[in-house]
Amino acid sequence: MDSPSFNPRRYPELCALLGEEIVDPERRSLADEAHDRILLKIVRGELAAGAELKSTRLAEELGMSRTPVIQALARLTADGIVSQSLNQRASVRPGAENWLVDLHRVRQRLETEAARACAGQVPSPVLDDLRTLLEDAKPGKRPGWQIAARWLDQALHLVVAEHCGNLAMREILRRCWSYKRLSYEAGNDSDRHLREGWRQHQGLLEALASGDGVAAAERMAAHLDSAARGTAGGRIL
Repeated sequence: MDSPSFNPRRYPELCALLGEEIVDPERRSLADEAHDRILLKIVRGELAAGAELKSTRLAEELGMSRTPVIQALARLTADGIVSQSLNQRASVRPGAENWLVDLHRVRQRLETEAARACAGQVPSPVLDDLRTLLEDAKPGKRPGWQIAARWLDQALHLVVAEHCGNLAMREILRRCWSYKRLSYEAGNDSDRHLREGWRQHQGLLEALASGDGVAAAERMAAHLDSAARGTAGGRIL
């Protein structure tokens, strides 16, 4: 996610909220990489429903040892994306190709209410970091603005989750957002989408900072609806 022209440490409050695995991708394990690459194959339809997931074959395709692949399959099984009964090989669950679509629908139901509750609750130092990041992510302002725009996307939504005042909602939304990197890797965030997203994030940040819960909820709902419409065929990746 990083580039020579983008320094996430410029936003210390947001770094503390996002966590080191996002701030410094080098901290991610091989199991994390295997998990994401296998799931990306599933949501792209390269591994169809019912497909057997042989750890030896996957390890060869991914160019890594079996150990991280086995760990990744265990995580995918725990999430319900992969099915694995005792003494049986893992396989892709029916409907797993819609995992990111379904997560977005969950967010549409929860994040609107989270934004309403979050309005006026974000600490000033966090708002200051968000405003700095918003300015850095302004489309076309500087080379690599797209990376800052992706950071703004994650940071603003995770701030909403963090300060919505509902611990269960916070955990669910953070879990949803743990898959967001797949959307970026799928290449669906064109400059046009990032420009429109920046404008929507600007409006959402204004509503959150002003304490206007109704406006924050309305802008979050419109933003998430726009994201659902903005991908090819209405499919979220």
